[in-house]
Amino acid sequence: MDVDTVRRLYEIGLFALFLAIALRSTVARGLPTTLRELAFGFVLSQAVELLAVQAGRYRYPDWLVYFPPGPASVPLAVGLGWAALMPVVMRLSEQIAGARAPRWRLAVVDGLLGVGLDLVVDPAVSGEPLRMWLWRDAGMTEYRLWLLDVPVFNFAGWFLLVASCGWQLRSLEVNARGRAPRALVYLLIDLAVASLVMRLPW
Repeated sequence: MDVDTVRRLYEIGLFALFLAIALRSTVARGLPTTLRELAFGFVLSQAVELLAVQAGRYRYPDWLVYFPPGPASVPLAVGLGWAALMPVVMRLSEQIAGARAPRWRLAVVDGLLGVGLDLVVDPAVSGEPLRMWLWRDAGMTEYRLWLLDVPVFNFAGWFLLVASCGWQLRSLEVNARGRAPRALVYLLIDLAVASLVMRLPW
Protein backbone atom coordinates (compact mmCIF):
# COMPACT_ATOMS: atom_id res chain seq x y z
CA MET A 1 0.00 0.00 0.00
CA ASP A 2 1.49 3.36 -0.99
CA VAL A 3 2.04 6.23 1.44
CA ASP A 4 -0.68 8.48 -0.02
CA THR A 5 -3.28 5.75 0.51
CA VAL A 6 -2.18 5.27 4.11
CA ARG A 7 -2.38 9.02 4.70
CA ARG A 8 -5.93 9.14 3.34
CA LEU A 9 -6.95 6.12 5.42
CA TYR A 10 -5.51 7.77 8.53
CA GLU A 11 -7.58 10.91 7.96
CA ILE A 12 -10.76 8.96 7.17
CA GLY A 13 -10.09 6.78 10.20
CA LEU A 14 -10.22 9.82 12.48
CA PHE A 15 -13.70 10.65 11.16
CA ALA A 16 -14.78 7.05 11.74
CA LEU A 17 -13.29 7.09 15.25
CA PHE A 18 -15.21 10.24 16.11
CA LEU A 19 -18.51 8.77 14.90
CA ALA A 20 -17.96 5.47 16.74
CA ILE A 21 -17.15 7.18 20.04
CA ALA A 22 -20.02 9.65 19.64
CA LEU A 23 -22.47 6.78 19.17
CA ARG A 24 -21.05 4.74 22.05
CA SER A 25 -21.02 7.72 24.40
CA THR A 26 -24.59 8.65 23.47
CA VAL A 27 -25.78 5.16 24.36
CA ALA A 28 -23.75 4.96 27.58
CA ARG A 29 -24.01 8.52 28.93
CA GLY A 30 -26.80 10.22 27.02
CA LEU A 31 -26.90 12.83 24.29
CA PRO A 32 -26.49 16.03 26.41
CA THR A 33 -23.29 14.79 28.10
CA THR A 34 -21.91 13.47 24.82
CA LEU A 35 -22.57 16.72 22.97
CA ARG A 36 -21.00 18.74 25.78
CA GLU A 37 -17.84 16.63 25.93
CA LEU A 38 -17.35 16.38 22.18
CA ALA A 39 -18.19 20.02 21.44
CA PHE A 40 -15.94 21.34 24.21
CA GLY A 41 -13.07 19.08 23.14
CA PHE A 42 -13.45 20.00 19.48
CA VAL A 43 -13.63 23.77 20.00
CA LEU A 44 -10.68 23.71 22.40
CA SER A 45 -8.46 21.48 20.27
CA GLN A 46 -9.24 23.16 16.96
CA ALA A 47 -8.61 26.61 18.44
CA VAL A 48 -5.31 25.55 20.00
CA GLU A 49 -4.22 23.87 16.77
CA LEU A 50 -5.05 27.03 14.81
CA LEU A 51 -2.98 29.12 17.24
CA ALA A 52 -0.04 26.74 16.89
CA VAL A 53 -0.17 26.59 13.09
CA GLN A 54 -0.43 30.36 12.82
CA ALA A 55 2.53 30.68 15.22
CA GLY A 56 4.64 28.44 12.98
CA ARG A 57 4.91 25.66 15.55
CA TYR A 58 4.00 22.98 13.00
CA ARG A 59 1.89 22.53 9.89
CA TYR A 60 -0.39 19.96 8.30
CA PRO A 61 0.40 19.42 4.60
CA ASP A 62 -1.85 17.69 2.08
CA TRP A 63 -4.91 16.71 4.11
CA LEU A 64 -8.31 16.39 2.42
CA VAL A 65 -10.54 18.61 4.62
CA TYR A 66 -9.42 21.71 6.51
CA PHE A 67 -11.47 23.70 9.00
CA PRO A 68 -11.65 26.55 8.37
CA PRO A 69 -10.82 25.85 4.71
CA GLY A 70 -7.30 26.63 3.58
CA PRO A 71 -3.97 24.83 3.29
CA ALA A 72 -2.49 26.99 6.09
CA SER A 73 -5.23 25.83 8.45
CA VAL A 74 -5.95 22.73 10.55
CA PRO A 75 -7.51 19.49 9.25
CA LEU A 76 -11.05 18.93 10.49
CA ALA A 77 -10.17 15.34 11.36
CA VAL A 78 -7.54 16.52 13.86
CA GLY A 79 -10.08 18.43 15.96
CA LEU A 80 -12.59 15.59 15.73
CA GLY A 81 -9.99 12.99 16.69
CA TRP A 82 -8.85 15.06 19.66
CA ALA A 83 -12.47 15.59 20.75
CA ALA A 84 -13.14 11.85 20.56
CA LEU A 85 -10.11 11.23 22.75
CA MET A 86 -11.55 13.08 25.76
CA PRO A 87 -14.51 10.79 26.62
CA VAL A 88 -12.28 7.73 26.23
CA VAL A 89 -9.48 9.13 28.40
CA MET A 90 -11.93 10.31 31.05
CA ARG A 91 -13.63 6.92 31.31
CA LEU A 92 -10.25 5.15 31.50
CA SER A 93 -9.11 7.50 34.26
CA GLU A 94 -12.29 6.78 36.21
CA GLN A 95 -11.58 3.05 35.89
CA ILE A 96 -7.97 3.49 37.03
CA ALA A 97 -8.40 6.01 39.85
CA GLY A 98 -12.04 5.31 40.69
CA ALA A 99 -15.07 7.29 39.58
CA ARG A 100 -15.33 8.92 43.02
CA ALA A 101 -11.71 10.10 43.07
CA PRO A 102 -11.13 13.87 43.41
CA ARG A 103 -11.41 15.71 40.12
CA TRP A 104 -7.81 16.94 40.33
CA ARG A 105 -6.57 13.34 40.64
CA LEU A 106 -8.67 12.19 37.69
CA ALA A 107 -7.38 15.16 35.68
CA VAL A 108 -3.76 14.18 36.37
CA VAL A 109 -4.49 10.63 35.17
CA ASP A 110 -6.24 12.11 32.10
CA GLY A 111 -3.14 14.13 31.28
CA LEU A 112 -0.78 11.19 31.77
CA LEU A 113 -2.91 8.95 29.55
CA GLY A 114 -2.99 11.65 26.88
CA VAL A 115 0.80 12.00 26.92
CA GLY A 116 1.21 8.23 26.88
CA LEU A 117 -0.91 8.01 23.75
CA ASP A 118 0.96 10.85 22.06
CA LEU A 119 4.33 9.29 22.88
CA VAL A 120 3.28 6.37 20.68
CA VAL A 121 1.29 8.13 17.95
CA ASP A 122 3.27 11.30 17.30
CA PRO A 123 6.70 9.81 16.51
CA ALA A 124 5.11 7.21 14.22
CA VAL A 125 2.73 9.50 12.34
CA SER A 126 4.74 12.72 12.11
CA GLY A 127 7.93 10.89 11.14
CA GLU A 128 8.89 9.23 7.89
CA PRO A 129 7.27 8.11 5.71
CA LEU A 130 3.80 9.47 6.61
CA ARG A 131 4.69 13.03 7.73
CA MET A 132 1.05 13.81 8.59
CA TRP A 133 2.34 16.96 10.28
CA LEU A 134 5.73 18.64 10.12
CA TRP A 135 7.82 19.89 13.04
CA ARG A 136 10.63 21.20 10.84
CA ASP A 137 10.20 23.33 7.73
CA ALA A 138 11.18 26.68 6.27
CA GLY A 139 9.81 29.60 8.27
CA MET A 140 8.78 27.44 11.22
CA THR A 141 9.87 27.58 14.85
CA GLU A 142 13.24 26.00 15.63
CA TYR A 143 13.03 23.80 18.73
CA ARG A 144 15.69 23.29 21.39
CA LEU A 145 14.30 20.28 23.28
CA TRP A 146 13.31 17.04 21.53
CA LEU A 147 12.08 13.60 22.62
CA LEU A 148 11.59 10.77 20.11
CA ASP A 149 12.07 13.35 17.34
CA VAL A 150 9.10 15.38 18.65
CA PRO A 151 9.47 18.76 20.41
CA VAL A 152 9.07 18.48 24.19
CA PHE A 153 6.64 21.41 24.24
CA ASN A 154 4.14 19.17 22.43
CA PHE A 155 4.05 16.64 25.28
CA ALA A 156 3.80 19.38 27.88
CA GLY A 157 0.92 20.89 25.93
CA TRP A 158 -0.84 17.54 25.70
CA PHE A 159 -0.62 17.03 29.46
CA LEU A 160 -1.87 20.52 30.31
CA LEU A 161 -4.75 20.54 27.83
CA VAL A 162 -5.99 17.00 28.40
CA ALA A 163 -5.77 17.39 32.19
CA SER A 164 -7.48 20.78 32.22
CA CYS A 165 -10.14 19.64 29.75
CA GLY A 166 -10.91 16.58 31.88
CA TRP A 167 -11.20 18.64 35.07
CA GLN A 168 -13.35 21.27 33.37
CA LEU A 169 -15.73 18.77 31.77
CA ARG A 170 -16.26 16.98 35.08
CA SER A 171 -16.87 20.32 36.77
CA LEU A 172 -19.50 21.18 34.17
CA GLU A 173 -21.08 17.77 34.66
CA VAL A 174 -21.53 18.00 38.43
CA ASN A 175 -22.68 21.63 38.50
CA ALA A 176 -25.23 22.63 35.88
CA ARG A 177 -25.62 26.23 37.12
CA GLY A 178 -24.20 28.72 34.61
CA ARG A 179 -22.80 25.90 32.52
CA ALA A 180 -22.46 27.77 29.19
CA PRO A 181 -20.74 30.89 30.63
CA ARG A 182 -18.36 28.75 32.68
CA ALA A 183 -17.51 26.65 29.61
CA LEU A 184 -16.63 29.85 27.74
CA VAL A 185 -14.42 31.03 30.61
CA TYR A 186 -12.68 27.65 30.70
CA LEU A 187 -12.02 27.83 26.96
CA LEU A 188 -10.54 31.31 27.23
CA ILE A 189 -8.28 30.24 30.11
CA ASP A 190 -7.14 27.17 28.17
CA LEU A 191 -6.31 29.25 25.10
CA ALA A 192 -4.33 31.71 27.21
CA VAL A 193 -2.35 28.85 28.80
CA ALA A 194 -1.74 27.26 25.39
CA SER A 195 -0.49 30.56 23.99
CA LEU A 196 1.91 30.90 26.93
CA VAL A 197 3.23 27.35 26.51
CA MET A 198 3.86 28.00 22.81
CA ARG A 199 5.92 31.10 23.63
CA LEU A 200 8.26 29.43 26.10
CA PRO A 201 11.85 28.85 24.85
CA TRP A 202 11.50 25.14 24.21
